Amino acid sequence: MREVQVSCHLPYLLALDSREYPTPAQGGSVHLSRTFSLGLENTAEQTFASMLFNADDDASPDNIDRLQREQADKLLRRVNHLLRWYRATTGQPTIIDLTRAQASPFRFTFKESGARWGDPSTLEYEPSNATLPQAPHAQIVRAVLNGLTSKGDPDVATLNLLDAEYALSVGRFRESVLLSWGAIDSTFVRKFKALVDARLTDEWSEGRDFLKGIDFGLRHKMTTGWRLLTGQSLHAEPDDFWKELSSSYRIRNTVIHEGQIATEDDAKLAIKVARKILKIVASFPAPV
Repeated sequence: MREVQVSCHLPYLLALDSREYPTPAQGGSVHLSRTFSLGLENTAEQTFASMLFNADDDASPDNIDRLQREQADKLLRRVNHLLRWYRATTGQPTIIDLTRAQASPFRFTFKESGARWGDPSTLEYEPSNATLPQAPHAQIVRAVLNGLTSKGDPDVATLNLLDAEYALSVGRFRESVLLSWGAIDSTFVRKFKALVDARLTDEWSEGRDFLKGIDFGLRHKMTTGWRLLTGQSLHAEPDDFWKELSSSYRIRNTVIHEGQIATEDDAKLAIKVARKILKIVASFPAPV
């Protein structure tokens, strides 16, 4: 076993001493120091973050790749934990959690010699850059004109989901989770209530109100209630979707009710779940 250092440069220059910072909530610690990055015209001072881990001398390429990704994520979790405390302490709103792409590249070197570890010895994640839309140009123009002449605004769930994707891209993971579930709530619950009123018109009004109210929980609405109204249940969706939905729902609750943080993977899962639910809901026409 040999000690390997995983490191990255932060996009923020932190007003902190060069030293080891314990991160017990994330296990272990993170070491910060100041370094200079060489630019085309001048040098810029940056904060350098690193931590140590043990690696087998005879690790296979697949195991090295897996270990690099695991350790890079560990370092990033510790860095983000520190950044949240730094943000709260300094009152600087622009200091936010980093995505994997923003913290990239992660570099791996042997502690003793400084030689590179792994082939490659650098792990880099690509950012999610904006791309041109895939729809034909004329179709986009026509849709924009139709929207403008309607004198209304786009559906709030559509905008919420786009906001969630942007929040993910800039490291605001909690906001991304909340915006994703805001899109789910505004779309699914609204459609569910409309279906209850349309299909149970002659039913006891208090019974309808119960189905639409908070006492009949959201996941009950998505399963038993949705099956009664549409013949389908989100619990029966393929590819472990219900498991992913339930996991994201629990994360959403801990964020709202317990003030917990969310990770990059939590945000990605919330967006994935929201996209799926919005697609399912859109497949059922609005009651007339």
